Amino acid sequence: MTIEQVIQWSSDYLSTNSQSEVVQNTPWSYVARFVTAEGYIYLKHTPKLLGLEAQIIQIFHEQFHASVPIIIASNAELNCFLMKDAGTSLRAILKQKFAEDLLCKAIDQFTSLQLAVAERINVFLEIGVPDWRIEKFPELYKEMITQKDLLMADGLTGEEINKLAVLAPQVSSLCNKLSDYTIKPSFVQPDFNDNNTLVDDQLQTFTMIDLGEIAISHPFFSLLNMLLQIKKHHGLTEEDDAYQRIRNVCLQNFKSKGNSSDALMDVNKLFPIYGALAGYRLINACGKSKFTGEFQRHGKPGLQLREFMAVFNC
Repeated sequence: MTIEQVIQWSSDYLSTNSQSEVVQNTPWSYVARFVTAEGYIYLKHTPKLLGLEAQIIQIFHEQFHASVPIIIASNAELNCFLMKDAGTSLRAILKQKFAEDLLCKAIDQFTSLQLAVAERINVFLEIGVPDWRIEKFPELYKEMITQKDLLMADGLTGEEINKLAVLAPQVSSLCNKLSDYTIKPSFVQPDFNDNNTLVDDQLQTFTMIDLGEIAISHPFFSLLNMLLQIKKHHGLTEEDDAYQRIRNVCLQNFKSKGNSSDALMDVNKLFPIYGALAGYRLINACGKSKFTGEFQRHGKPGLQLREFMAVFNC
């Protein structure tokens, strides 16, 4: 299949001859926008191994009544779908004027959905969403570090790979500790941030987008990403009162046997491993050769494994 075939299918379905505008073109997704009488319609195409997004969105919509894009058509053979416009990115709004309350409302909606999904994760596992629950992390980690040829091709040295092997008991220990908090696994949106949250200006509703790469794992992985993106794009530091309030909102819906803040710190130690797993998933789906130039970092999960070693001063 080619992008031209995907665009032709979209044009035929929409009965339009208007030119599409490319919104995003990365190894893992192609997004284009059509102007129609009913407003903007977005086309998304992904590699086959990331082709679950339309199903994922429908499950969120039909079984959890979540605020997700409205799909008007999908084509499993071409790995693409069409969806209605859902508003403006929250980041664009916050760049004009930072509104802590707006961001907190979006985070609260997201974590509430994570709690709902935590009671029914099998609906996602059954369609092939990766199972990266914390109890599976030690084996996933061991499997990853045994692929020495791939790791060395990614820039790691033999000495570094040996250090990673030595850290395997630390991974198991952290995972056992996290299990004691009794925070249930749920969906993790690997790039949960204010740019992947859309706001309808009139209804003031939030729509979660970019769901094709979700996994079932510890829900705090998504929240850590949001906190990192807030620091990066809005100039907040961990010492700022606003940052601390936002961090508290991330945690407030989760009940645990221990301190949720401590759990967040422990999950943060495993965050590089999650990033490496997500990176290898992208490489397997897209092909290593696609990760050049501006996408080069996405094709180097070894960088995350080096970050994990740094956690333990290795």
